[in-house]
Amino acid sequence: MLNSFYEAVLEHDVDVDDIELEVLRLRGFKTTTARLLLSRLLFILSLGSVYLFCRWVPSAGAYLKASRCTVDEADIICVTDEWNETVLVPVEVADLDEGALEDIFNVYGSGRPNGAGPSPFRQIRFCNYKDIKLILNPVTKRFETILNWKDSCWGHTDNVKEGIAKSERVTNRASVFGENQINIHQPHPLGMIVDEILDPFFMFQVACMVQWFMDEYSSYGNFILVISLISMVTSIAETREKVRRLQKMCLHVGRVNVKRLGAWIEISSTELVPGDIIEVSNLEQQNVMPCDAVLLEGTCIINEYVLTGESSPISKNPISDFELANLNFSEEDPSNSRLMSRWFLFSGTKVIGVRGSDSVGNFQDSFSKQRVLALVVRTGINTTMGSLIRSILYPKPTTFKYIRDSFSYLLILTAVALICMLTTMYRFSSAGYPLDVTLLRSFDLITITVPITLPATIAVGVGFSILRLQKLGIFCISAARVNVCGQVEVMCFDKTGTLTQEGLDMIGFRCVVPSSLNNPKSHFTSILSSASDAYDIPRSSDTALPLQRLGRHAPSRNPNASVSFSTQEGDYRPPSDSPSTIPKIVAAMASCHSIKILNGELIGDPVDKKMFAFSGWEIDDSSSTGSDVQGFTSLVVRPSGNSDFKEALRDSVIVAMTPVSSPTTLTPTTAGNSKTFTEIGVIRSFEFGSHLRRMSVITRRLNFGTPSSSTGSVFEFPLSGQRPSKDFDVYCKGAPEVIISLCDPATVPTDCTHLLRRYAHHGYHVIAIATKSIRNMSWLKLMRMSREQVESNMEFLGFLVFENKIKPATEAVVKHLNSAKIRPIMCTGDNVLTAVSVARESGILEGDGCRVFVPRFEGDCRDADAVIVWEDVDQDARKTSNINMQLELDPVTLKPVIAIKTTDIEDPDEPQYFAPERFIEVEVKDEYQLAVSGEVFSWMLEYSDKMKSFFRMLIKAQVFARMSPEQKKQLVTSLQELGYTVGFCGDGANDWGALQAADVGVSLSEVELSVAAPFTSKYNSIACIVTLIREGRSALVTSFGSCKYMVVNSLIQCTSVLLLNTIYANLADNQFPYVDLLITVPVAIFMSESGPHATLDMKRPTSSLRSKKVIFSILGQILIQTCMQIAVFFAVRKMPFYTAPQVSVADGVYRCYESTSVFLLSTFQYLFTAIVYCDGAPYREDFWQNKRFVLTLTFLLSLSVYLTLFASEDALLFVDLATLPLEGRLLVMLFAAIDLLITSAAEVWVIPIFSKMVGWAMIEYSSYEESFEEEYDYDDGASWLESERARRRYRAIRKKWRAKGKFYKIVEQDLE
Repeated sequence: MLNSFYEAVLEHDVDVDDIELEVLRLRGFKTTTARLLLSRLLFILSLGSVYLFCRWVPSAGAYLKASRCTVDEADIICVTDEWNETVLVPVEVADLDEGALEDIFNVYGSGRPNGAGPSPFRQIRFCNYKDIKLILNPVTKRFETILNWKDSCWGHTDNVKEGIAKSERVTNRASVFGENQINIHQPHPLGMIVDEILDPFFMFQVACMVQWFMDEYSSYGNFILVISLISMVTSIAETREKVRRLQKMCLHVGRVNVKRLGAWIEISSTELVPGDIIEVSNLEQQNVMPCDAVLLEGTCIINEYVLTGESSPISKNPISDFELANLNFSEEDPSNSRLMSRWFLFSGTKVIGVRGSDSVGNFQDSFSKQRVLALVVRTGINTTMGSLIRSILYPKPTTFKYIRDSFSYLLILTAVALICMLTTMYRFSSAGYPLDVTLLRSFDLITITVPITLPATIAVGVGFSILRLQKLGIFCISAARVNVCGQVEVMCFDKTGTLTQEGLDMIGFRCVVPSSLNNPKSHFTSILSSASDAYDIPRSSDTALPLQRLGRHAPSRNPNASVSFSTQEGDYRPPSDSPSTIPKIVAAMASCHSIKILNGELIGDPVDKKMFAFSGWEIDDSSSTGSDVQGFTSLVVRPSGNSDFKEALRDSVIVAMTPVSSPTTLTPTTAGNSKTFTEIGVIRSFEFGSHLRRMSVITRRLNFGTPSSSTGSVFEFPLSGQRPSKDFDVYCKGAPEVIISLCDPATVPTDCTHLLRRYAHHGYHVIAIATKSIRNMSWLKLMRMSREQVESNMEFLGFLVFENKIKPATEAVVKHLNSAKIRPIMCTGDNVLTAVSVARESGILEGDGCRVFVPRFEGDCRDADAVIVWEDVDQDARKTSNINMQLELDPVTLKPVIAIKTTDIEDPDEPQYFAPERFIEVEVKDEYQLAVSGEVFSWMLEYSDKMKSFFRMLIKAQVFARMSPEQKKQLVTSLQELGYTVGFCGDGANDWGALQAADVGVSLSEVELSVAAPFTSKYNSIACIVTLIREGRSALVTSFGSCKYMVVNSLIQCTSVLLLNTIYANLADNQFPYVDLLITVPVAIFMSESGPHATLDMKRPTSSLRSKKVIFSILGQILIQTCMQIAVFFAVRKMPFYTAPQVSVADGVYRCYESTSVFLLSTFQYLFTAIVYCDGAPYREDFWQNKRFVLTLTFLLSLSVYLTLFASEDALLFVDLATLPLEGRLLVMLFAAIDLLITSAAEVWVIPIFSKMVGWAMIEYSSYEESFEEEYDYDDGASWLESERARRRYRAIRKKWRAKGKFYKIVEQDLE
C-alpha cells in the first residue's frame, strides 16, 4: 500500500508490492464529447495515420481524446511504469451494499483518523492494469492496490474462526476482490492478427511490399509476405499455447467447506473471499489449495513444488495470535519469508497430508476424518501464484540495450535512406523523368537501405541457442534473457543443494561430560560415531534419563565402542545388559525435530531426518500414544528394533478390553517376561525460525507397560483418566552461538568456542543441543509458558557434526568462472565460518594466501551507532604485549591497515600517568576478501555510507552467510545498482525472489519449465551455468554479427544503386532476388548457427551496438566496400573495351559494363563481410566448423567466380549481365581479391586498434573538460597521483564509468 498520502493532484505514484511492478505513475484524463468527435474526425481525414500514431503513443491519444484532470475525477487513467511503458485504462464503477472504507483499504493506509468509527463507502471507482486492481481511496484521492489488504479484525485466532458474520460483507468483498480464480483470457485470433498488423515494424514491411509489387519485384515481395505471415501465425500459435498452459496450471475449481454466518456450508472455490474460514482437510481437485491462506488449526504437509521447485514436502503449523495480529504483507512477502512460510498455505500447492489439532498419531491421507482450518487472506490474481502468472504474462523488460540499439540503427538507416531518396529524386526530376518513375526509383532506396528482415535475423541466432540449450536439459521461458547471459559479471549461488550436495551427512556428535571429583571442569568427549557410543561415557543424572526396566532391548554399555567415522547412521547394537538411563543427547536427537509420518514415510527437513536416523529410534506410527496423556501428545518416539514392544502393546490392548472375570485373561507363560518399555512424547513444539535460528520441544517420558501390582503378570494399559505427571524435559537445538547464549555458562566447556571454530573452519555444519528440566508444573501452566521462558537457563549437552560435501562439478565450474573474470558469490543460510570453508574448498575464495575477514558488532546491532569490527579468520590471538600490531580493516573505508595498539606506556609529558589505549593505523596494500553475515548486510544497507562502505563491501565480499530469502533478493538488487549484470542459481526453494530479481535466474529443477526462474536446468548441477554463459556469449556475438552484416549488406546494395543512378541505371530485376534470396537470406541464417566456443574467455563480449568497436566496424566496412565499388566503377570505364552505356529506364534495360562490374564485385563483398562478421574464438566456434555455413559460402563463392570468369552468354543474360572481355573479368577478380585482404585486415587489426586509439583520445579530451563530482563519486581528488595530467585522466575515466552506469569500476578504483 502507499507509504504516504497527499491531496488530490493531477498525477501521483502508486507503490505496488509485486514481482514485476514497483512504482506506477498515474495521470487522470476526462473525456468530452467534443474531443471524442474531433479525434474521430482526424482519424478519418488522416486515413488512419493519426489513429496509428495514437495507438503507438498512448499518451498522445489521451491528450487528443480527453483533458487533464485529477485522478479522482478521471474516467481514463494513463499508467506509466518504471520502464516508461505507457498504457490507457478505463475507470470502472461498482456499487457496494452497506460497505465501509475498512472493507477495502488497510486501516494504516486509509487516512482515517485514529479512533474514528467505520467510514461508510457505497461505491468504488477502480481500474485494472495488468490484472492488478487499483481502487480509488476517497479519503486520499489516490488509487491504491488491494494486493496487501488485511482485515483489521484479524488480531486473534479465536476471533476469526467463526468466519464472516454478515452476508453484506461477503457480497462487498466479492465485488472488491473479484472471483477467486486466476482468469487468463485467451485472446481472440482476429484481435491478435489486428495487433500484429498494426505493429509499427509490420506496417513498414507492408509499405515495402507495396513498393516492391509496384516495381514488379514480386519475387522478394512474395517471399517477405510469406515469411511475415508464417511469423505472424507462429507468434499467435505460441501465444495461445502459452496461455493454454497457464490456464491449465491455474484451473483448480472445486467444492470447499467454508464457515459463514456461523454455519458450515459447501460452496464453489471461486466464491471464496478474504476472511472466509475453509476446511483444508476436505478439498476437491486433487487437494490443491484454491487460495492463499494462513493455517489456524491443525497441521498439514504441503508440496510446494509447482511454486518454488522444492521437491521435498513441507510441514505447516498453525499461526500464533501474535503473528496473526502483526500480519503485514506490505512489509514482508510470504514467499520470501522463512517465518511466514511455516504457516502460510500458497494457492496452487498440493495438500498431501493433514492432522487435526485434536488428533494423535501420524498424518493421514484421508481428508474426511480430521478437520484442519485455514483463514483465506488472498484470492484470485492477488495470490502468490497469481503474481507469478503475471510475471510470465507481463515479463519485466530486460535491462539489456541490444534490442533498443538495433532499432536505433534502423532509424539511422531510415534517415540515410531519406537523404539518398531526396538525392535520387532531385537527380531524376532534373533529368526530366516522369514523376511516377522518379518516385518509384526514389522510394526504392528506402526498401534497399532499411533491412526489414533485421529483427527476424537476430531472432534466428537466439533460436539456435535455445535449441542447443534444450538438448542439454536447459529450458528457457524468456528468449530475451539468452543474450543477457553473455554479459553476466557476477554469479550468485545458493550453497546447500546447489554448490554442495542436497543433504548433510551426520558424522557424529560430541557430548559434554559434567564436572566430577576426578575432573573439576566439564569437557567434551571425543567424536562419537554411533548413538550407542553415548551409553559408554560417564554420566550423571543431569545428562541421562532414568528408565524403567528396558529388558534386553535397552542399549548396552560397550567398553570397546568405536569412535571412528565409518559407522553408519542408526547403527544400533543389541545390548547385553540393562542400563537404567538414556543419554539426554540421544533423547534430544530422537525428539527435537519437525518430522512427520505420511503413509509410512518420514517427511521433514533433510537434516532432521539424518539426525533422527542417527539416533536409532523410531516414531510411533500408531494412532495411540500408549501413555497416560493420550490425546495431548503430538509425537511419540521410542528405541527401534523392539519386536516384543508391539507384542506387549497388543497384549495390553487385549487385556484392557477383556473383563477381569473373563476366562480368556492373558497371562504370560513366564513371569520373567514381565518388562517395561519407555517412550518419549512431544507435548509442545516451538518451530524453527530463521530469525531465531533454533527450535525446541517440550517432552515427557511415557512409561508404557507398568507391571500390575495386583496380578504381577498382566500388563495393564494406563487409563486415560489418570492424572498426568508434572515432570517435563525441554530439548533445544540450533545454531551454536544462539544455543550457547541460552545456556548456563557453567554447563558450557571452556574450549567450546575454540572447538566450534575449528569445525567451522574445516567446513563442518554444527548444531548445538541443550536441555532443561521442568518439575512439578501443571499442564495448564506449561501450555501458557512463553517461548522465552522455556528456552532460558538451559544446560548445554553438546553438538552434532554434519558434513556437507560439495558436488563433483562445483570446483570445476567455479574455476571456469574465475578464469573468465566472472565473480562467483555464495549466498547461504549457514554459519559464516562454515560458508568460508566451503567457499575455499570450492574456489570461490582464493587460497590460504589471501586474507578473509568476517565481521562482528561492537554495540547493539540494531543501533545506527554500532561499529563493525572486521577480523581475520586465520589470525592468531593477539599477543599480550604493550604494543601489538595486527592487520585489520578500517570499519568505514574497509581498507587494510596495520593497527598498532598501545597500552601501558608511560606518557612522556607526565610520567606518573599512562598513555590511554589507542590505535595508530597505517594503510597498507594487501589482497583480502570478505565474508558477510546477513545481519551485517542489513545493517550496512540501512545505516552505512553507500559509496564509502556498503558498495565497497559488495565489491570485496565473496561469501554472504546467514542470509534470509529477502536478503538474497536485496543482495541481487544492490549488485545491480552497482552496475553489475547479475546471475543467480538456486534450487528454487525460498530463492525465487532472488531468481526473479536477477538478470539471469537459473533454477535447478526436475521439470522442464519452472515459473521460479527464466531458465531451468533439469539436472541438479551447476555445470549448466558455464554452458548457459557460453551460449549467451555465442548468441550475443551472433546477434551483433547478424546486425552488422545486415546493416553493411543493405548499404552495399544502396551504394551499388546510387552509383548506377549516376548513369540512370539500376540493378536488374533478376539481380535483386539473386542478392536478397540467394545470398542474404541463407548466409544470415547459417552464419547464426555457429555454436559456442569450448572455453570462457576472461574478456566479455561487447554489450552495446553503440560501442566504438561496433560503430567503427560498420563505418569502416561501409567505407571499404563503397570505395571498392567506386574504384571498379571508374576502372572499368578506363578499360580499352569500354563503350558508353545504352540504358532505358522506361524499359528497365540496365545491361552495361558499369552495372555488371559493380554487381559482380558486390556479390563477393556480401560473402566477405559475412566471413569477417562470423566471429570465432574466443566466443564462438570458428566459422569453418559451421558446416552449413561453409557449404553455403563455398557454393555462393563458386557461383560468383563462375559468373565472373566462366559464365556462358545465356547465364549472363539470365541475370541481366553484360559480357565482359577477359581483361574486364580479371579486373573484377583482382578487385575482389583486394577487397578480401582489406576487409579482413581492417576487421582483425585496423579497426580494433583505431577504436582503442579513439577511446584514449576521448578520455584525454574529456580530462581537459571541467569535471564535477556526482552522487556516486567520493574520490579524494586523486591527490595520490603524481602529475596533474594523471589526475585529469583518473577523473575522466571515472566520468566514463559513471556515464555507462558501471559504478563498481569507480569503487574498485577507490579500493586500489
